[in-house]
Amino acid sequence: MTEPAPKQSGLKLGLISLGLVAVIFAGLFAFGPAKAVSDADAAQTRQAFDILTVLDDAATRRAVTALRAADPGTYTQLQTAAALAQADGVDSQALAILVLEALFSQFRAQALTLRSADSAGYQAIISGLGAGFEQLGAADNAWCKGPTVAAFLTKNDDDLVPSLLREFKYKSPQYDWAMTWMTTILDVASESRRAPRSHARPTDLDEVRLQQAGLDLSTKQWSLALQIGAFANAEGTSYAQMQDVVGSMNVCELGGAIATVSGQLPSDVRGRIWADLMPEVMYGNTPYVMWRVNDYFFIG
Repeated sequence: MTEPAPKQSGLKLGLISLGLVAVIFAGLFAFGPAKAVSDADAAQTRQAFDILTVLDDAATRRAVTALRAADPGTYTQLQTAAALAQADGVDSQALAILVLEALFSQFRAQALTLRSADSAGYQAIISGLGAGFEQLGAADNAWCKGPTVAAFLTKNDDDLVPSLLREFKYKSPQYDWAMTWMTTILDVASESRRAPRSHARPTDLDEVRLQQAGLDLSTKQWSLALQIGAFANAEGTSYAQMQDVVGSMNVCELGGAIATVSGQLPSDVRGRIWADLMPEVMYGNTPYVMWRVNDYFFIG
């Protein structure tokens, strides 16, 4: 992936920039079987069990099918891990967590492939992310509130994963959204391999158009404009200052703004900008993403 810019965040707070969940998961999940088994034993175990016989809802079925097409190796690992877990007598929620881990590992696994997606594919991914934030906002979910996010980001990695996964109870609206969104990402990745698109680097005119779209939105939502400006200018400042800024944010408003601005861009501009940013977001290269976002908007 692209080398990060010299400017570094003093904390992981830059993760909010293009979707908190996406970037955190990109850096935390590396899916693999829970136990070491021989190839012969793994094959025999898989033949005796299919995770979709237990998790038979439509959303999981679509996601696992998309995973099989996009990454057969991870799909095989998932089936093996699920069979071993089933033999230990786990419940549906534990199996659902295995599916989530396998899917979220695809942020990094598909990052380079997504560099060759088309503009419509990028917008489908961003619109799906925006729909998730809209769902949380409509429910007045605690994850929209800055203090919740600020407290969450102080956890170490060993605590982050369980905390995140507890938010996706099997068959809950959040779980169904995660399955649907990851299906979109995997379908776009598969299409990118089938018919790769080549994108030039974003131009100065692209930056102007992006700034104009952001300006148009901020004139209608002044509080949102202030949040974006405060957050961007807090990058690289003290821990306490960044915590204060994050604590004042509405993350769901920011997530929805990303989808709105992206949707307003001309197709070719959107393609060039997301071909630059999305692979780095998916890979978890936060310093580079924040540097580019600041550069796009002439912030800081």
